[in-house]
Formats: sequence, C-alpha cells, structure tokens
Amino acid sequence: MVVCPLDIGGFREWALGNLVDNAARGWFAEWLVGKALGVIGDGDTRAEWDSVDLRYGDLKIEVKASGLSQSWNPRNRSTPNFRIPPRKMAWDAATDAWESFDPPRRTADVYVFCLHHAVPANNENVADPACWNFWVIPTGRLDDRLGAQRTVRVSTLDSLAAPVGWSELRDVVDLCSG
Repeated sequence: MVVCPLDIGGFREWALGNLVDNAARGWFAEWLVGKALGVIGDGDTRAEWDSVDLRYGDLKIEVKASGLSQSWNPRNRSTPNFRIPPRKMAWDAATDAWESFDPPRRTADVYVFCLHHAVPANNENVADPACWNFWVIPTGRLDDRLGAQRTVRVSTLDSLAAPVGWSELRDVVDLCSG
C-alpha cells in the first residue's frame, strides 16, 4: 500500500476557499466576533453543535450571519434573514451534557447578528471587518419582543438595537454583561 501525504491546507482551501458561501461566511462571522472579543486564540478550534457559538466570560453568545450578496447570485441583493428558533434540546461541548427545555428556549445570553453588506461579495470584502454591520441584542429582549418567532430581518434588528462596527463589538457586548 502506498501512503500519500495529505495536504491539510489543500483541504482547508477546498472546503473554506469561498467565504461568500453561507456556511463558510457563518463560520467566518463566528471567528470575526470571537477575535473582536478576544476569545479565540491561535490553535483554538470551533466546537461543532455546541449549545452556543462563543463564551465570553460568563456570557453565552450566539452568532448569526447573513449577507446582501449570495454566492449563487452575487450581483443581486438578497433579503437577509436570520434564524433564531427556540430550542428543545442543547448539547454543551464543555461538559458533554445534553439539556432539554420545555418549553423550548434560546440558549444564549446574547445574540450577535452579523450582516456582510458588500455587493457583490467576494473573499476580500468578506474578510474585511469594515464590510460588516453587527447588532448585539440580549436574548431577553429578543424573547420579550419576538416570543417564539423563528426568524428575524434587518428592519426588526434596527428596532431592537443600533448597528455597530467590528471595533465597537467588545464594548457593546460588555454592556450586556453588566
């Protein structure tokens, strides 16, 4: 049997080479928020299926991403939509424990909604924090105003919080922890 060395960098380029794709853009947004908060360091890896996307001190943060430009129709604007359904169950990666909720609920303390606003989108502008807007909304506010609603659009986010830039994220999230 001949063993071929695999190029893990080649895999990363193949799997994540197009940051405009929804999955890659979502993971990039999580990383972008984590970097702004200082909770992602060199060598850290993402925990798939964790009950929340990021942990910042005692705050559990859910990151939601969308864009005005999609990889399948890059020159036409889409209507951004963010999924926020309450959950019946959640798995905590740190404890490897499942928790059930009756009634269903949102598991994070804070939501950070990330909108990539460049049209057309490309890898260079997805990677530019200046091409993103962010809304930081405590989950209690979402629950009070939206109840069990499963999706939210930018117009509703604007009624719940003012958008901020990447360099302001940490300060705004810090206000939610007080």
